[in-house]
Amino acid sequence: MKKLVLPVIFTVVGVCFTTYSFLDTFIIVKNAKAVDIDHNSGFSFGTPSSSKPSTSSSSSNTSSSSNNSSSSYNFSSSSSNSSQSSVPVADKYYENLTTEQIAALFTPEKVFREREHYSDPDIYIDITTHRDDADTTTYYVADIRINSLGYFKTALAKDTYGMHIKERTSDICKRKKGILAINGDTYGEQEGGYVVRNGVPLRDTKNLNRMRGTTSKAEDLIIRGDGTFAVIDERYTSFEEVTAQNPWQVFSFGPALVKENEVSVNENEEVGVALSGNRNQRCAIGIISPNHYCFVVSDGRNSESSGISLFTLGTIMKDLHCETAYNLDGGGSATMYLDDGTGNANKLGHLVNTPGQLEGDKTVKQREVSDIVYIGKNQA
Repeated sequence: MKKLVLPVIFTVVGVCFTTYSFLDTFIIVKNAKAVDIDHNSGFSFGTPSSSKPSTSSSSSNTSSSSNNSSSSYNFSSSSSNSSQSSVPVADKYYENLTTEQIAALFTPEKVFREREHYSDPDIYIDITTHRDDADTTTYYVADIRINSLGYFKTALAKDTYGMHIKERTSDICKRKKGILAINGDTYGEQEGGYVVRNGVPLRDTKNLNRMRGTTSKAEDLIIRGDGTFAVIDERYTSFEEVTAQNPWQVFSFGPALVKENEVSVNENEEVGVALSGNRNQRCAIGIISPNHYCFVVSDGRNSESSGISLFTLGTIMKDLHCETAYNLDGGGSATMYLDDGTGNANKLGHLVNTPGQLEGDKTVKQREVSDIVYIGKNQA
């Protein structure tokens, strides 16, 4: 009997330690503090430097419609085959519309179609549905034009900064009266990593030990106050250097998918938290030109969609003419939600994609997340 005492004690201690480690890593709320990132009136929005317009042909970008199953994209319902835009953007940015055509996308009154479209005098959003080239996965492209970077917002779960504080993407969006929302970078599941939200610095510590799978990068995305994107590597960049760029948002998931108009991941690259090899649900954001962005979310891990690799996602973002694109949290977190900006008061808000996370023997429709990226005007 005495011989059994020590093994039993060691077993109990081991189970207790393992349980605590799991709870500490994934469950226990830490460093929680209520923060107001919604009313940063002191932030200074800039104007991006400009040069002659792009001379890219628009012929590849004019044939898609909402719910299109092809791999071509329509970034305006009123596009023409003009070979040169009159919009003064830098050479590295793509534009296939004239100033007048862009203005025509915005509508004097609110126009809303469930899961597909929103427009008003300041915001234009059009969502199309596609299949990847291998016809294995459905993904959704939200083409976004805004008249002010101030409409490109982020929000925290329960309006609280800290570890393991979570809420569903759709619920955060409703509470903020947002229009289009996707999940963010899941900052609350990491001990470090630079975090800036709506111009408010929240975390200045690096996260060089995060699981990064087959990628050795520690890339963050900066959305500057002039609406441009920049990718930095935390290994070589101080937080002071980040704040010197007037960041409106800083995300620390990654990696970058497109840099300087070229795919920046290889076919075998994968983040360490991926659960199903290199084919997963995905979520990404990209810049086509300042104040012209796209959100992309893919389905996966179900009978209709197996998911896509980082390389395929990067190729999609390049084909969308993204100058820079960045990978956000995917898997069961990958969610896109469209509402009419009323906090779902009109019961018009719907999930665009088919999110799913297996828990036991059942599938949860939405995984709770630390934060969201959204387009919106009103605040709760």
